[in-house]
Formats: sequence, structure tokens, C-alpha cells
Amino acid sequence: MKNKAEKRFFYTIMGALILVVASTAFFVYKLLSNRAYLERWKDYDECGMV
Repeated sequence: MKNKAEKRFFYTIMGALILVVASTAFFVYKLLSNRAYLERWKDYDECGMV
């Protein structure tokens, strides 16, 4: 019975860790994507073509 509880605890911790890593990776991806988008269109802001 103790072994079953240990497995459940391990899977719960691993699931939470995967969720944190995935959400952090998504946040970093969106941040870098937005930065690249703004960098691409920065020249057009100065010439008034927006």
C-alpha cells in the first residue's frame, strides 16, 4: 500500500513539474515571437505606413 501511495505522489509531482515547464516554455516562446514581430515591423513605424 505504501508503494502505491509513493507512485501516486511521484506522478502528481511529475505532472505538476511538466505543467510548469510547459507553461514557462510557452511564455518564453510568445515573448520571443512578439519581439521578433515588433523588430520586423519597426522600420515601417518610422515611415508612417501603419
